[in-house]
Amino acid sequence: MRSTLSDFLRFVRLFAAIPLLAFSAHAAADPASVVPATAPRTNVLAGRAAAFRAYCLTGEGAKAYALIKRDLDKDYMAMPFPAEPITYGDPSPSKRDSAKADKWRAVQDTCGRISGVAEAATLCWLVTGKEKYFAKAREILLGVAAWHFAPDWKSGDVAGATDITYNDEAHFRLWRKLPLVYDQLRDKLSPADGATILAHFKIRGARSAEWIEKEGDISQVSRNSIESGLSSHPVRFMPMTGLTALALWDDLPAAREWWAYSYKFYRDQFSPWGGDDGGWAEGTAYWRGVFEHAAFQDTLLALGDPLAYAAPFWKNSPLFAIYNVQPYLHTTFGDTSNAGHFNLEPVIADYFEHLARVQKDGRLLTYAALCTDQRIRPIDKGLDDLSRTYPTSAEFLVRNFIAAAYPLPQPAPLTSLPHNRHFRDVGWVSLHRALGRPDEDIHVTFKSSPYGSFSHSHADQNAFILNAYGESLAINSAYREFHNSPHHAQWTRQTISKNALLIDGVGQKAQSKTATGKITRFEETARTTWTTGDATVAYQSAQKEKTRVTRVTRDLVFIDSRYVVLRDRVELLTPAKLSWLLHAEKTLAWDAATSTSTIVGAQKKASLTTQILAANLTWRAIVTDQFPVPIDPKYAGGTVSGAHLTGKWTPHQHLTLESNESAAEFTVYSVLWPERGAKPAALAAKLVPDGTLTIQRPDGQTDTLTLTDEACVLR
Repeated sequence: MRSTLSDFLRFVRLFAAIPLLAFSAHAAADPASVVPATAPRTNVLAGRAAAFRAYCLTGEGAKAYALIKRDLDKDYMAMPFPAEPITYGDPSPSKRDSAKADKWRAVQDTCGRISGVAEAATLCWLVTGKEKYFAKAREILLGVAAWHFAPDWKSGDVAGATDITYNDEAHFRLWRKLPLVYDQLRDKLSPADGATILAHFKIRGARSAEWIEKEGDISQVSRNSIESGLSSHPVRFMPMTGLTALALWDDLPAAREWWAYSYKFYRDQFSPWGGDDGGWAEGTAYWRGVFEHAAFQDTLLALGDPLAYAAPFWKNSPLFAIYNVQPYLHTTFGDTSNAGHFNLEPVIADYFEHLARVQKDGRLLTYAALCTDQRIRPIDKGLDDLSRTYPTSAEFLVRNFIAAAYPLPQPAPLTSLPHNRHFRDVGWVSLHRALGRPDEDIHVTFKSSPYGSFSHSHADQNAFILNAYGESLAINSAYREFHNSPHHAQWTRQTISKNALLIDGVGQKAQSKTATGKITRFEETARTTWTTGDATVAYQSAQKEKTRVTRVTRDLVFIDSRYVVLRDRVELLTPAKLSWLLHAEKTLAWDAATSTSTIVGAQKKASLTTQILAANLTWRAIVTDQFPVPIDPKYAGGTVSGAHLTGKWTPHQHLTLESNESAAEFTVYSVLWPERGAKPAALAAKLVPDGTLTIQRPDGQTDTLTLTDEACVLR
């Protein structure tokens, strides 16, 4: 049974007596002790208004502020307050189709737009003192205060679509900003206005806190663990729970409970999606969500709390991007919203510049400078695309103001970092030939995770992704038009869309905490990096007879930081056919005579040659550019667009090699050689019965590799 918020509060009173972990030894045992005596307590704190005004008019924030004010005056001051969004039927993600997804997003857009305008108007009022900006922010606060909760959507389309229980993303866009707006305006609002706004906030805040605990089991969450009834959105909503608590500290008694709830979450429990290595199990696109959690850290920074950014997670979290996110568009593990792609976005670059100040780490500046994405940087963005953007440029302005006291360090080379890294907390291995030099780099990501296929992860234990020389080659075929779309549920989440294996056509169970993998080896020598993933449990999870699968392991050896050798070992109680899968953006071919696949990157910057070797085994090959479950036509046709969407919904190429023979035991070797340009390299490898590979490399060298469970010997 899940605990209630009151249960949690009883728990934390007892927990306060337990010694804290080493990293938080200097953090407050009593969360209330760090709260300032006077409001405002969020964004621009009491006594900081003059400094903020100077920062925006003549300081480092002048450019960003001028653009925010320009766009507010030009585009939004005359904007009428919108009608309250109405419901659109059953809100369950499982009931959402393409048309309903549009309505779901439209409600969020309305909320994002009005809260962003209220935020910008408040900051402009703080800087200029002009009544019109105060009036605009007040209008939005009072307008939203008239909106409804707990809509009876079964009776038809009714008001109340921004309630957290109906559209939690819409609520999120209101609640993370409007109490902070109120915190700045409080003293100028009339008693009647204040009473009206607080009456609404009391209900919205209580419903938010109750929903977060009910849906996310937050009081039971543990760092680097999904054993509780964890859910993605409640964790993402924790920063706003703490910040709204500070904003309403003097106004709502429950706010002090929300603060204790949030503060202790970040001190003692965060992050459930990763640990001291800085990983994020939901993937790099959802790693981007640390921006939201960083807002809580920035508030602690403003309050002078030593807890701010102090945990090992915060020290290492930037490395998860440095090792796994390239400047160019590429695929990655987990859900992505940019037409299946991710890259070093301008907003990430700005975040890294902020972290460089806070953490005094010039390497983060060097990584930020790799950004080539042409989308507008937050400092130049003004109020562009308010409906879909968060954090907004106004949030970046406040965040940068908080960190302005920290000097910007000198850039430092990324060469001080090792080329390869094992994120033990989440079961990711990232291998590089030239870390930080994307045009020279060969980048291999390998995953076998204790987090299973839960939340925004997929059924992809022991899968790999290979990018080289600025190009995606062996990809994760993973589009997501909207959450739980037919294509997302039946293709993207499934093992069949990965560079992985199938057993009698069956992969791993999707959306399962128990479909786990584990990295059992990460060893480096002068010429090799050898890592091993064990996905036995994940493959057992989807079989009718789970005991049938006794072993599924994959060894991955990165040789001379130049090419890859895989060794797949499968052992079964009863014979089956094995399928070996490979996916590409474009131009994938199979040559049966040499058991060789070739891939040419979509931009023809690079190519990949893959030779498959297995004793006493022959293959039936299928190459297709068809998905068994098609992409929603509206997305594939380009109807859905926006500033956030830079990838293309193009067909992918898929290779399935299915063994002609059934067996109870398989050993399959694969040699993968990436090469510059559009002409795949000629590769010739031979396998002798004792399991030794002789590899005639395209560069003229010859390697002999003996790879067993116990040893990796390269000669």
